[in-house]
Formats: sequence, structure tokens, C-alpha cells
Amino acid sequence: MKKIKLTQYVTMLVALLLLIGCSSDNASSDSATKPTADFSFTSDGSTFTFTNLSTNGTKYRWDFGDLYFPSSEKDPVYTYQIGGEIRVSLTVTNDAGEEAFITKVIVAPPIKIIDIIIDGDFKDWEDVAVTDENTSGNGSIQKIKIWAKGPNVNVYLEGNKKMLMELARLYINTDGNAQTGFLHSAWSESSGAEFLFEGPIVSNGWGQFFNHTDPNGGWGWDAIAGSGANLKASALISVNDTTNAMEFSIPKTQFGTVTGSIGIGINELSGGWSDIAYFPEVPKFATLEL
Repeated sequence: MKKIKLTQYVTMLVALLLLIGCSSDNASSDSATKPTADFSFTSDGSTFTFTNLSTNGTKYRWDFGDLYFPSSEKDPVYTYQIGGEIRVSLTVTNDAGEEAFITKVIVAPPIKIIDIIIDGDFKDWEDVAVTDENTSGNGSIQKIKIWAKGPNVNVYLEGNKKMLMELARLYINTDGNAQTGFLHSAWSESSGAEFLFEGPIVSNGWGQFFNHTDPNGGWGWDAIAGSGANLKASALISVNDTTNAMEFSIPKTQFGTVTGSIGIGINELSGGWSDIAYFPEVPKFATLEL
């Protein structure tokens, strides 16, 4: 009788150990396929590159912490329009629908609020970086600043006393491609102007915008009716005994679509249509990445 009971106990113990072993194996298997969430990041100014270090994930959801749209990319690149400490979250999901989550704090640089008003008072340009300048000192135009964060393309020009801007041609690249549009020999490395403004700059007078039409990059332009009034300019201001300056703006709607960057080349002319200067002097447009 005792032998029978002992055998039963041994059998039950073996069964229990086998059950525990199987449960342990299943747990290990489940653990190996569960997702984990982690990421690192680098930054260039307000632009952050996120590197996904998660495991066992098949879907990703990023919340960049600024109330804008999230991303489902694995390794997104994101440019912030706000600064300061920002909480970035990543949710990782596997094929079984299991999730892992992580949040990290990043620090984006402060965003400067710049409101350009075309009024001849240039204080609002103080925080705008110089887009291009003439290092040789020749010519009339010496410096250009471009600001295009809002609805307008705003331009500040600074030059010597020869800079009058009574008549000029503005060549404008709006698609970021130097090989489409008008290919000007003065800017052989980068021109590709889709638009031309021709006329006086400072007087808000009879100037006119033109749309480029020659697919081979030659001199082919169609006038855009009623468009001249879209260029708003200040008067020419004598900053000191050696320097003149002015500012003007053009609504982005004048160009239809601006993609990637805005590039400008300026040919200043005399009242008799003779060349005074080309700016920039280097063989490419003054270009601002948007």
C-alpha cells in the first residue's frame, strides 16, 4: 500500500516538473518576441535626426511633442518650429499587437520671432543672417538678406552710394533646380530663374513680373498681368556717408509654388538700361533654404 502511494507521488512530481518546465520555456519564447522601445538623436539647429534602437517592432509611432502630426517612419528627421525642452515619445508595436513605449526629453534652440515690415526701418532685420555678400567691394550692391518664413519673400539690400535701384532685373528661382528656367551666364553655376521682375524697385512704379517660357533655358518670358504692384518696396535710405539700403517684399502667391529654396540674382541698371552691377558676383544666386 505504501509502495503504491510513493509511486503516485513520484508520478505527480514528475508531471509537475514537466509542467513547470514547459511554462518556463513558453515564458522565454514570449519574452524573446516582445518589443522594446529606445532611440537616440542628433541635432543640427532645430532639425533633429532620430535613430530607432527598438527591437522586435514592426510598427512605430513618434510623437514629437509639439502638437503637430506624428510620424510612422522608423528613423524620422524632424524640424521644430518651437524651442526649449520637448518630450519626444516612441511607441513600438510587434505583429502580435504588443506595445512598448519610451519618452525622452530633447532641447531645441529658441525660435526667433521675426516680423518684417516694409517701412524703411531696418531694425527688424537685425536677427536675420546675411544670405550673401560681395567680398570684393566692387559693384553697387554689397549685401543681401532674405527672410521667407511667412507669407512673403522679404529682401534687404545694402550697398554703396552707387546702389540706387532705380531700374533693375530680379531673376528668381523658386523650384530649387538650377537647370530649369532661364539660365543666365552671369550666374553659370546656379541660376534657373522661373520668374523675372523688371522695372524700378524703390518707387513702386511700373515694374512687371514675367514667367519664364523657354524650355531650353533661353530668353523667353510672358508678362503676368497686374503683377507689378505685388512688389512692395521702401524708399532708398542713406544709412551713413558710404552706405545705402532698402527693403522689399513679394507675396509667395506670386510664384505659385516655392519648393525647397528661394534664389535671387539682381542686375542693377541705369535709367538708360546700361549694366551697373550683377549681384551676387559669385556664379550662383543668393539662395535661402526654406
